[in-house]
This record gives sequence, C-alpha cells and structure tokens, in this order.
Amino acid sequence: MKVFTLDEARDLLIKIKPIIEDINMKKVELFEHYSRLEEEEDELEKMYCQTKVKELESLIKQGFLRIEELGGVIKGVDPILVDFLSYHEGRYIWLCWREDEDTIMFWHELNDGFAGRKPVDYLEGSESFSEYT
Repeated sequence: MKVFTLDEARDLLIKIKPIIEDINMKKVELFEHYSRLEEEEDELEKMYCQTKVKELESLIKQGFLRIEELGGVIKGVDPILVDFLSYHEGRYIWLCWREDEDTIMFWHELNDGFAGRKPVDYLEGSESFSEYT
C-alpha cells in the first residue's frame, strides 16, 4: 500500500474527483432503473432494467477499484469517503477526504473513523510530516 504525503494525496484528488463524479452519475442512473424495475409490468422491460442494473453496478465497482488502484482506500460510499495512508511522527495515519470537500482537510488515526477526524493544519505545521521511506 502506498504511503502519501499530504501534497501527494491532494494531487491524486485531481485524478480521483472525475472518477467520483462518474460513479455518482451512474448511481443516479442505477436508482432510476431500480425504481423503474419495481414499477414495470412488461417482462421485456424488466429484463432490460435488470441488465442495465447489473451493468451499472459493474461500472460503479470498476470506478471504486480504479480509486483503490491509484492508492485511495474507500471508507464509505454514500457519501463517498476516501482515505490515504500517510506517516506522521513515527506512526501511520489516514488522510481523510469526503466527496463534498474541495481538498483533503482532515486526518485521523488508523483506528479512528470519520468521527475522529482532526484538521490537517496540525500536520502541515509539523516538520516530521513526510513520506515514509
């Protein structure tokens, strides 16, 4: 698993954000097909909707896998949460990003979840914040 500096993780968001946008568009379309599938009475239309649902689910999964290939760790899907492994003051931490945030503004300990997030200002002011080598 790749270990990121804050700058590296923020730079990676440039690649990840379009993937997230694509996933979210596909999620909207997926839920439309779920609704249509429940209401549809025509068997051929139901089969079409089922095919579209499977296709969209596969494409969404591929998007999440792409994020993980780039080094992000998916921690939530609604909203989408992505963590990046980092190293600070002799220990590993998570740099934490939520899809509605412009950039990475928070971090948390490995065993803490979203509720344990702290501002990255603390990390940015520390000289020992760097990539683990």
